[in-house]
Amino acid sequence: MKKPFLFFVFILFSSGLWAQEEESQKTSLNFNGSFRVRATNVGRDVLLSRTTPVTPVKDPEKEYNDRVQSDATAISQDLERRKLGQPSQLTPRKEDVSYYDTRFLYNMSFSTGKYVEGIWGMQVGDIPFGGKGLRSTGPDGFDPGVIGPGSGGERGRTSAVNVQTNFLYLNFRIPESALFIKVGQQLFSSAQGRVLFSTGTGVSVLKNFQFLRLSWEGGVLRAKDQSFLDVDKNGFADKNYQSSNIFYNKMRIEYFRNVRNEIYSYYLDDNDKTDSETSRLFWHGFHNEFNFQTFSFVVHGIYNAGIVKKLTPLVDENQVTYYNTTRRHAIKGGMYDFQFTYRWNESLNFNLIALGTTGRPGYDKNGEEANLKGNGYRTLAPGFSISNIATDFTGGYALFNGSSFSGLNEYGFFTNIIAFGPYQFTLGYYQLWATKSPEIKINREFNEWAGYKTSTYMGMEYNLNVRYNVTSDFQIIFRSGYYVAGDALFVLLDSKYGRVLREAFVTFEHRF
Repeated sequence: MKKPFLFFVFILFSSGLWAQEEESQKTSLNFNGSFRVRATNVGRDVLLSRTTPVTPVKDPEKEYNDRVQSDATAISQDLERRKLGQPSQLTPRKEDVSYYDTRFLYNMSFSTGKYVEGIWGMQVGDIPFGGKGLRSTGPDGFDPGVIGPGSGGERGRTSAVNVQTNFLYLNFRIPESALFIKVGQQLFSSAQGRVLFSTGTGVSVLKNFQFLRLSWEGGVLRAKDQSFLDVDKNGFADKNYQSSNIFYNKMRIEYFRNVRNEIYSYYLDDNDKTDSETSRLFWHGFHNEFNFQTFSFVVHGIYNAGIVKKLTPLVDENQVTYYNTTRRHAIKGGMYDFQFTYRWNESLNFNLIALGTTGRPGYDKNGEEANLKGNGYRTLAPGFSISNIATDFTGGYALFNGSSFSGLNEYGFFTNIIAFGPYQFTLGYYQLWATKSPEIKINREFNEWAGYKTSTYMGMEYNLNVRYNVTSDFQIIFRSGYYVAGDALFVLLDSKYGRVLREAFVTFEHRF
């Protein structure tokens, strides 16, 4: 931010708090965390991401024939290798992988009085069994400063440096005024993570109004800062205020015992041109939760609007860029979120979920992102999981996550069963659909010349999860998913191979 007055406010504020304390108290420490070991098996014959270009097809018949000829040549060359007794260079388009990893989370808070508290949260791993550890900088550009999940594990090459900081902030508390201010790296989250669910560095302020039964929260997240770049190498930073900031405010109301309402707004002010895109976007949401004795439901709507300016290359018929221009796109989209739960008894409940956004997934026929037009919905930095494979971020396969959930709809049914005391079973069935069918005119493999057609059906998924609470602090968790792909997924990925994705893993987790 251009003006540093906010930091002076906090300095004055914190000095005022220290003056209120008559004498320093003994430092108190509190900590919690978890230790996890996981075994995973995944298998698929479907791509997870697109491998062909998304640029417009100038001559579809020629590109299709070239693709057929390329496949025939590869097969012919492989047959010649086989005749000479050499091993094949072609492998089946299938995957079956088993791996194991471990992770440790640790959060610690410390305070010397009731007004100021410091929080530090760290993570070691995920460390895969046998995975390569960190090594010295080499000619390939490896950077040993890149640490965190995925480091260490290989015999003889485990690394002593694999710690990632998740939280690092000061919490200024005034209980008498019901006011709390956090400054530093912390978790920023919107209702159910639909708009934002991410750690970042910034300031958040929470104020409770007990007599009105509501609370207000606001703040700013410094998402990206390019102020220190020296592009021309003259010794002076020449990218001042090339930054990306997220401002938000939200109000929670609990005036009625069975009803919770939340109204919120998020604003992205992104003028960082290093990623060829700048934007000013709003997300306005209204989240309503109703809880009754035998059933509860959530009705949630989000409106997205604003302007995106994107650097777009202009190419000739030979796909050679002759000019770069900045195009302005007006965004106007939305998300709906509905959930319903019926509680049969304390051990059995049934749930329905429907979640979707406007627009078209993937790219348009001109090669641009489809969510830049046609009432497309642009995501901020959400984090949510609906089913184990289709929309997920918790491990294993994930076709989409919250940040790529644009132009998609997922509907599902699942039930939770508590049986035999410490066991909980979750059975689920889901379907994934596109709001508008993905564009087929930019495809090289799954295209009209090969006799294929586009649709809106992305596929269906079956889930089975089991949780065994061995003790109050130790759980064994089994989670699995089986996804059957639909035509729209093959159009989106431009792939004509495969049909199924599956995953299963067992987790042993101890919390303290």
